Amino acid sequence: MQRVLFRRIVAASITSIAFSSVPLAAAPAYRPAKYLSGALPPLPPPTVVNGGEVMLELDVTRLGTVRAVRPLRATPPFTEAFADAVKTWRFEAAEIEQEDQPAAPNEPKVRKVDSTVLVVAMIRPPTLNTPTLGDVPKDVGSEADGTPFPVATEVPMYPPLARDGGIVMIETTVDAGGRATQNKMLQSSPAFDKPSLDALGRWLFRPGRVGGSAAPMLAYVVFVFQQPVTASR
Repeated sequence: MQRVLFRRIVAASITSIAFSSVPLAAAPAYRPAKYLSGALPPLPPPTVVNGGEVMLELDVTRLGTVRAVRPLRATPPFTEAFADAVKTWRFEAAEIEQEDQPAAPNEPKVRKVDSTVLVVAMIRPPTLNTPTLGDVPKDVGSEADGTPFPVATEVPMYPPLARDGGIVMIETTVDAGGRATQNKMLQSSPAFDKPSLDALGRWLFRPGRVGGSAAPMLAYVVFVFQQPVTASR
């Protein structure tokens, strides 16, 4: 009995070693679409309307143009303004490694592909100590499997020394663990840059996926700081 058990243990060990020595197939290398140019909506006029959240999934073609814009989270009237703006954005198209076609020597075997890109706008309420009016954000769609999506967010505080409003746009790399990393300022508003970067650093995403596996993706986050309307006491 002991000999049979010993043989089974040895056989299992050999089988385990044999399978562990087989190299696993690596997922194709992927470079996500990258923002090149495009404008943002102007700063909203001073009002007592609520702030809001807008989350858009952009369908970016292999030519780098935006074919469609799908709202994922909406807050009127901000959704329409941002959707109209991003339609004109231009991207460096996503690329993926292709293994089925030969490439020239010393050249990467890649091809441009259609992809999706996440754009998030967080609009602070224009108030510090007064009530506001307006609609609350609503989820209105589901993102594609390849698109990262925020699951925990934080709105930056209005800096105590700031006097006016401002808009900040950041390119972030959502890594395979869902963290916002390598944050790059694309549109700066100096008084609001640090609060924006600090808040975004604490966001958590459901990561995007390529070929069924989590993969780093670029996303674009806009923070809108409306000039507060304060009430005298």
